[in-house]
Amino acid sequence: MWRKEILILLTLSFLSVLGFMLLGEKKSNQPLKVYVIFQEDEGRILLETFKKKTDQPYEIIRMSSGEANYHLLTLGKTGIDVVLGGPADLHEQLKNKNKSLHYLSPAIGNIPIKYKDSDGYWTGMYMGALAIGVNPNVWQRDPDLASLPMPQRYEDLLRPELAGKIQISDPETSGTGYTLLASLAQERGEQEAIQLMQALKNQSTTTTFAGITSAQRLAEGEVAAVVSFLGDQLRFKNSGYDIRSVIPPQAGWEIGAISILKGGNNPAAAKKLVDFMLSRDVQIDYMNTAFSFPVKPDLPINPLLASAKMENLLPHYRFDLAAKNREQLMNKWKTAHK
Repeated sequence: MWRKEILILLTLSFLSVLGFMLLGEKKSNQPLKVYVIFQEDEGRILLETFKKKTDQPYEIIRMSSGEANYHLLTLGKTGIDVVLGGPADLHEQLKNKNKSLHYLSPAIGNIPIKYKDSDGYWTGMYMGALAIGVNPNVWQRDPDLASLPMPQRYEDLLRPELAGKIQISDPETSGTGYTLLASLAQERGEQEAIQLMQALKNQSTTTTFAGITSAQRLAEGEVAAVVSFLGDQLRFKNSGYDIRSVIPPQAGWEIGAISILKGGNNPAAAKKLVDFMLSRDVQIDYMNTAFSFPVKPDLPINPLLASAKMENLLPHYRFDLAAKNREQLMNKWKTAHK
């Protein structure tokens, strides 16, 4: 009899300890900390949906690609769980500096190899193309521009009539700007790339901190033309602004990626976020929100992207080289415009 009583007491004690552990785990459930490199409103919608599905609290920190590069690679900041979005060259640098964790999501299967890291440290979520955007209203009302054809190539933005009427983003702070510089360097060599970027900078009213800012100023009529990602331009076009976009020959492009960082407090929740972001329904919703091209071949593209000339993209743009050469290329860029 006493053995049975002891067994019952031990069982109750075990259940009490287990219950305490489970409750304690729930109460100490720390927020998933996420660096979001694309638009904050898009990131917040995605993370709110993720929270509803998983009951996982989160903290969102909006950063440009250049800021994230500085915080994670220069300062070595820890405590962040996931880098969500931003060009693949940033994620490639995190991998090379041993800052990210290997994770192969079950949802990665049909993503082509060119859109993901072959070693499994980052996975592409979307693809975006650089484009020249023009505000037709500003263009046609400007007596110096009205009779000119709208630009089709980067060099068209160097016409004297466009001085002070265009805008590019800063390659030091902006993933858009660095994608432009790095793709030009791979296409035509570093010296010629820096010369063209410098000429575009001299034509610009100012260089913006982030690519989305250029697209916004274009939409609001502050400038006549910009170079930014097509998705940013279409975001404003979809809101009713008149913007015409063209992908110039040999244009750079990005793979917006996701990776899990070492030093985070929630690796299990981070993996769930990767799975969530790569799921079919979320991918479709995001493509229609961000006007990006899908990385999964069986997903439909947004109708606003149907006329984009994808054949104009630089076919062999390499993110690993963009990552490897960043410091050298940026040092040359800084020296050139001192």
